[in-house]
Amino acid sequence: MQQTIRCFIVDDEAPAHVLLEKYIKRVPYLELVGQVYDAVEALFAIEQAKPDLIFLDIEMPEMTGIEFLKALPAHRPDFSRPAVVMVTAYSEYAVQGFEHDVLDYLLKPAPFERFMQAINKFKARQGITTSNVLSPDSSPGLPASEPVIKPIAESESTETAGQKGNFFLVKEDKKLIRVAPADILFVESDSDYLTIHLADRTILTYMTMGKLETMLPAEEFLRVNRSYIIRLGAIKEIDGNLITTLNGKRVPIGVTYRDRVMEVLKRMMR
Repeated sequence: MQQTIRCFIVDDEAPAHVLLEKYIKRVPYLELVGQVYDAVEALFAIEQAKPDLIFLDIEMPEMTGIEFLKALPAHRPDFSRPAVVMVTAYSEYAVQGFEHDVLDYLLKPAPFERFMQAINKFKARQGITTSNVLSPDSSPGLPASEPVIKPIAESESTETAGQKGNFFLVKEDKKLIRVAPADILFVESDSDYLTIHLADRTILTYMTMGKLETMLPAEEFLRVNRSYIIRLGAIKEIDGNLITTLNGKRVPIGVTYRDRVMEVLKRMMR
């Protein structure tokens, strides 16, 4: 069972909340348990939310982020102090932040890749495991320097590859995860990141949709718009231009993909 990291946002700017919330929702093992717009309110709100990780702005009214850091341990001596990631537009606060043992320092607007580096630092510090996966060291022939995704070679034995060609490996953080195409419901892209939706979990990996398409059996998967690939066996129903998957996700059929999608679906009905 994967471990959830409870996150809390403290920032007086709405755009910062929107961006961080988007990033947190993109990562399956992160959970947003609270968000406030000033540090004074945060001192009391975290008592209820009990976050593991706080994303903290510096320049805020009434109490700055630095003052919040000073007040936090004294305010709740019996409260296990959460890790703190500073998120600010002002780089001059970095030294002060690290004097208070902040985990990381993100300059606004932080890209998703930099956000994930902070998350990985937290996991390393806490010894957190977020999924039951294969590590690079335990996977013969798959060092960490290999590409994000790699097909199983025909020469590999069934001990390392299972039945040949029936799964591949993707990288999430620094771990390699075994994925069987038959377990995939659909794949969703966001820039250069993909979320692979399985029946029991999701996997976030750095990869383009075009790269993944080359790894999936063409007869079993269908790209229905620019951002989604669906396994044909995971389609529950089709209503006009909307496809509903087995887990209830509704995916629109893109205009430029419609003819191809309709052609494939008609063949399935014969």
